[in-house]
Amino acid sequence: MDMLTKLYAPEPTLSCEYFPPKSPAGWGTLYATLAAAQELNLDFASVTYGAGGSTRRKTLSLVERLQNELTIDAMAHLTCVGHSRDELDGILLQMKEDNIPAVMALRGDPPKGSTHFEPHPDGFSYANELIEFIRSRYDFKIGCACYPEGHVESANVQQDIDFLKLKQECGADFTVTQLFFDNEDFYRFRDAARAAGVTMPILAGIMPVTAVKQISRFQSLCGCSIPSKLSTLLTADSETSIVERGIAYGVEQVQDLLDNGIEGIHLYTLNKSYSSAAIIAELHKHGYYTTD
Repeated sequence: MDMLTKLYAPEPTLSCEYFPPKSPAGWGTLYATLAAAQELNLDFASVTYGAGGSTRRKTLSLVERLQNELTIDAMAHLTCVGHSRDELDGILLQMKEDNIPAVMALRGDPPKGSTHFEPHPDGFSYANELIEFIRSRYDFKIGCACYPEGHVESANVQQDIDFLKLKQECGADFTVTQLFFDNEDFYRFRDAARAAGVTMPILAGIMPVTAVKQISRFQSLCGCSIPSKLSTLLTADSETSIVERGIAYGVEQVQDLLDNGIEGIHLYTLNKSYSSAAIIAELHKHGYYTTD
């Protein structure tokens, strides 16, 4: 069963996200994580992307390894940042030659040190333009991003829903949410998106908390809200580590999503195998996913 068939099947998909490390030690950690990933029965894995040449090559190399050596369906992130149309076409052609089946098409964040996004003079300003470009030239499965609590640059959540529908109209096959910790935010967004005509699968992006300091960083980067239950869990006087509490919260959050008809779970791993693997093990244990 190919990736797109899985995404539209009745059973929810299970996927993880990785990123190209910046140090040799980071690569060692990632390879250990990827070795464990083969045992998780993932439907696909995605790899994030940087606009710099070396980072871009590492993304393509990692995705190619996932796809062709580890035989995990792989999706490469691709952003508009710093690229002309010809450069993007060259990257997409390389992906096609490497047998990569899917692309996560994103506008991308402003480069480090910049406060706002500036498109390449011969590039794209918005993700929907990149999606349309890919769809007109290639047969990749195309993913896009969505924001249950609103993108930090959007006026409101409805504007994000309008943009999401536009991405669908331009050729996106599915969407993955920004991380969130309150499922009610997701349900409100999903219901409003469906009412607006968004029919493609909406996968829930979940990040297990592994450190208290992550919380303020999440809030500053993506504006996600932190439910009081999670705040209490992370500050409670307990012998249980923050990692274990983060796993417990993640399991509860994901089980609730699956019980409420979510089409897929996408775990942001931060290249660490333990928390995501522990959550997946609990899901297997309780019959949400099989290991076949």
